[in-house]
Amino acid sequence: MLYHTFLSAVRQQLEKRLGDGYVLTIHRIPRNNGLSLDGLSICEKGSRVAPTLYLNSCYQRFQNGTPLEQLLDELLSLYRQSLANTPFDLNLLERAESVRPRVAYRLINAQSNRELLKTLPHVPVLDLAKVFFLDLGADERGAMTVRITSAHLAHWGMDLETLSRLADENTPRLFPARILSIGEALGELMRSGRREAGPPLYILSNQNGISGAACMLYTDILKDFADRMKANLVVLPSSIHEVLLLPDRGDQNYEELCLTVASINRTEVDPEERLSNNVYLFSRSTGRLRIAPVVTGPLQACSD
Repeated sequence: MLYHTFLSAVRQQLEKRLGDGYVLTIHRIPRNNGLSLDGLSICEKGSRVAPTLYLNSCYQRFQNGTPLEQLLDELLSLYRQSLANTPFDLNLLERAESVRPRVAYRLINAQSNRELLKTLPHVPVLDLAKVFFLDLGADERGAMTVRITSAHLAHWGMDLETLSRLADENTPRLFPARILSIGEALGELMRSGRREAGPPLYILSNQNGISGAACMLYTDILKDFADRMKANLVVLPSSIHEVLLLPDRGDQNYEELCLTVASINRTEVDPEERLSNNVYLFSRSTGRLRIAPVVTGPLQACSD
């Protein structure tokens, strides 16, 4: 069965199971770094809530021999669980006052997401973009979020400046930062073989390890750590989930570090989770973050 035939069969079979009281829609959902997935939205008539189930992995399982009936059972179960376990009344998303304490931000690569950013309110940061989402809490399956689009802002009567201010206030509270030493793990990161032992390296992320690269923008997080290290910092973008901090005492080869980051992005980081090929520098004296003065290609150049 061809992929598009499979998608149509899933929608039609679920429509039969659910009955006339539901509207089912299949649509492409843009993801990070130019990727996209096929989602099936199920909306009960009269409701504004439409959980989306991703179907790409279902097709892979179908090709590997999983019966269609089993996949349909699982999709219906996931749909019902999503409605029953949502820790937040999604109807409250209609009201600006309800969403204000839940606005947060994450970081993505600006160039790799230029098409996606046309529909999203965002703030440029270096070669990245701050994009915004609503934190709806978490259950045993993980964090539940809603991406904030320009349509949301129009509905809430909110401007980008207000959205960004709310996110700056909320994100450190909702997703507290933590810095952990990984010491000897530098030998695993730096695979060039030219170092017998590396300087101390630290992981900066948030408590749940999801979209934690945003922590490098938290007020004073880099400044306080740099003061503790008594050094400027090199910030290596490991992924959208974390960055690595390296004390910079004037002996770092930025070009070599950039090449290492690009190589790791290409060979070890999932395409959807890549943040940047650039290396960033944090100055203790100015408190500013900037791109290291080495020219590398756009993030897409690291793709296979």
